[in-house]
Amino acid sequence: MYTIEIENCNNIKHGSVSVEEGKLNIKYGINGTGKTTIARAIEYSLDAGKLLNLQTYYSNDPVKATITPPIQKIMVFNEAFVNQIVFVQDEVIENSFEVFLKTPNYDQKKNELDNHLKKLREIFSVDPEIATLRQELIDINQRFKRTSTGKLSSTGVLKSLMSKQNLYNIPSELNVYRPFLENKDINIDWIDWVNKGEKFDTIEACPYCSEKLDLPVHNARKDVFGKTYTKTDSKNLKEILELIYDIKDFLVEDKFVELESYIKNDTDEALIKAEIEKLVAEMTLIVTKFDAINDFGRKNIVMADIANLEEDLMKMEFPITFFQIFGGAKITTIFERINAKIFEMKSEVSLLKKEMGDLKGVLRATVNASQKDINSFLKTAGINYEISIECEDETNSKTVLKQCFSDEKSDVTEIKQHLSWGEKNAFALILFMYYVQTQNADIIILDDPISSFDSNKKYAILHRMFKNIGKKDVSLEGKTVLLLTHDFEPITDFIVVGKLDSDKANASFIWNKDGIVSECSIDPENDVCLILRECEKIAADTTVNIVSRIAFLRKLCELNGKMEEWGYAYEILSCLVHVKEIKRKVANDVYEEMSEGNKEAGFGKIKEFIPSFDYEDLMNNIYTVDGLKGLYDVEDNAYFKIQIFREMCEIESQKIKLNAFDEGWYKYIDETYHIENDYLHYLDITKFNIVPSYILKKVDELMNSL
Repeated sequence: MYTIEIENCNNIKHGSVSVEEGKLNIKYGINGTGKTTIARAIEYSLDAGKLLNLQTYYSNDPVKATITPPIQKIMVFNEAFVNQIVFVQDEVIENSFEVFLKTPNYDQKKNELDNHLKKLREIFSVDPEIATLRQELIDINQRFKRTSTGKLSSTGVLKSLMSKQNLYNIPSELNVYRPFLENKDINIDWIDWVNKGEKFDTIEACPYCSEKLDLPVHNARKDVFGKTYTKTDSKNLKEILELIYDIKDFLVEDKFVELESYIKNDTDEALIKAEIEKLVAEMTLIVTKFDAINDFGRKNIVMADIANLEEDLMKMEFPITFFQIFGGAKITTIFERINAKIFEMKSEVSLLKKEMGDLKGVLRATVNASQKDINSFLKTAGINYEISIECEDETNSKTVLKQCFSDEKSDVTEIKQHLSWGEKNAFALILFMYYVQTQNADIIILDDPISSFDSNKKYAILHRMFKNIGKKDVSLEGKTVLLLTHDFEPITDFIVVGKLDSDKANASFIWNKDGIVSECSIDPENDVCLILRECEKIAADTTVNIVSRIAFLRKLCELNGKMEEWGYAYEILSCLVHVKEIKRKVANDVYEEMSEGNKEAGFGKIKEFIPSFDYEDLMNNIYTVDGLKGLYDVEDNAYFKIQIFREMCEIESQKIKLNAFDEGWYKYIDETYHIENDYLHYLDITKFNIVPSYILKKVDELMNSL
C-alpha cells in the first residue's frame, strides 16, 4: 500500500490518497477536485524543481508530495507522452523494438545465441602480449608515408633507410667523428649541433673552439658530413631500427639479421625497398587481423551479423604460411591460439544460424501478435487505421501507420496531422500500455484518460488495458495503476458488474472541500445504487426531507414508464412540484381535470411510499418560502439541499434572479431530478458529496438572501 500526502499544490492545501499495489485503483471525483494536480504531484515527487511549479496560492508554506514507501519510477499518461513519445513524424512510437518486440521469449533466445558467441569473445579479453605487439606494429607502420595509391613513399623513413651512409656505415673521411656518431645517447643531438654550427664557419678558425684549421681537410670533412648526415634522416633511422628491435622476438631470426644488415650497411636501394615493403605488408595484415578481432569483440552483435559470421571469422584468421619475415615460436603461438578459437567457432556456425532462425521466428510471432492485437483494438474502437511493425533486428525496426479507407493501404506521414483528437488519444492509450511494459514502473497514473470518449471507445480501451483480452503478455492487469476520473463507468464496469475481481481493482470517492482533499472507499454492495431501488428507498425514508422524498418518488414514476397508477401519481406530484392545483397535462400549457378514480389511484400509489401524504397540507406549509427555508436550513446533505433550492426557484422565480452567466451552473440544478438517468448505477448520494462545492456556495448565497 502506497500512501500519498500532498500539501500546497494548486487547489489542494492538503490531501491524502492511498494506492494498493498490484491493483487498478479507481479514484472517482467531480471536476475541480484536483485530480490532475494529484497526478502531477505524484509524478513530480521525484523532481523537486518541477514540484515547485505546483506551489499553491492558498499559502506560502512549502509545496510537498511524499510517497510512503518511497518509489523509484512513475509513468504517467499525459500530453507529454502523446507529444514526445508517440506519433513523431512518420513513426507510430519511438524505439519500436523495445516497445513491441523485446519480450522475455526474445531475451531467452538472444541469451542462448550470446552464450555461443561468448566463446569467440573470450579471445578478446585482455591479452598483454597481443595488445603490446599490436601497438608496436601500429607505431612502426605509421612511420612510413604512403602515396595516394597506397604504396610506400620513397620519402621520409624509407628515404632515411635507403641512405648509403648512415649512423652504422660511416664514410672514411669522417672516421674522426666515429666516437660521436656511434654514441646512441648523443649522436642525433650532436649531428644537429654540428649542422647548426656551420653558419658560424666563416674564418680560418674552428667555429667551436677558435683554433686554426687545416682548411683543405676541414672543408672536405664538412662537405661529406653535410651530404651524409641530417638530424631528420639520422633520427628516422635510429627510431625505426629501435622499433624493429622491439619486435625482434616476433621475426624470423635470419630475416631479422638480414634486415638489420640491409639497414646498417651500404645496400642496393631496390633491395632494401623490397624488403621494407614485405615487412610493412606483413605488419599491415597482422594489424588488420588484430583490428578485426578487436572490433568484433567490442560490438553488440545483432541478428544481421550472424548471417555474415563466416565472413567475419575469415577476416580474423591468420594465414601462417603467408608470413616470411614474421615467424618463430612466439608469433606462431599467438597465431595458432587465435586460429584454434576461430576453428572452434566455425564448427558452431550452423548451430548459431539455427538459433538465429529460432530468434527470427520469435520476432515474427511477436510482430504478428502485436499487430493483430493493436489492429483489432483500432477496428473495435472504430479507428480506420492499422499499424505495421517493420523489424530486422534491434538496430533496425520501426512502426508505421497505414490508412484503411481504401483497399490499397498506404503509409501515413505526419501522423498527428491525420488522426483526430479522439483517435490520437485512444490510440495513444493502447501504445502507452505497450510502452510501460518496458519501463518497470512502480506506479502507473492515468489522469482522466477516457471521459471525453464515446461509449464504444471507452469500452474498447478499458477492456483491452485491464481485461487482458489481447496479447497475453501485454496488459495493465496486475500492475499498480492509479486511474483518476470523473467518469462513473469504470466503477460500474469493473467494480459493480465485477469485470475485474476484487483482488484486482478497488474504487474510492475523492472530494475537495476548501482545499482539503479527502478520500472514502466505495463499497460496491452498499455504496453503488441501482437507480430504481434507490428511488424506492429514498421515497420511503422518513429521515429524508419530504421535498426530496417527493422528488425521488416522481423520478420513480418516470422510471416505471408513468403507466396507469404510476402515471396518475406522476401527474399529482408534478402539480405539487409546480405548486398548482391537481390537473392532468395533455400538452404544453394545456391541462384537463383528472377523474376522481384516477386521483384515487394516484394517491394510492403515492401513499405506498409516503403514507402521510396530504396534498393540501404540503401546498400550504411545505411548498412555501418559509417551509422550504426551514427544510433547507436544517438539511446537511448537499444533494438534498440542491433539490430544495430548485423547488424554491419554482415558487420564487421573481425574487431569485439568475443572470446569463448563472445558466451554466443552474442547468446542473435544474436537471438534478434527471441527470443520474445517464447510468443504471450511481453513487449513493446520501453518503457521498457529489455536488460541486462552488454550486452549493452559490445556492447558499441565494437562499440566505430570501
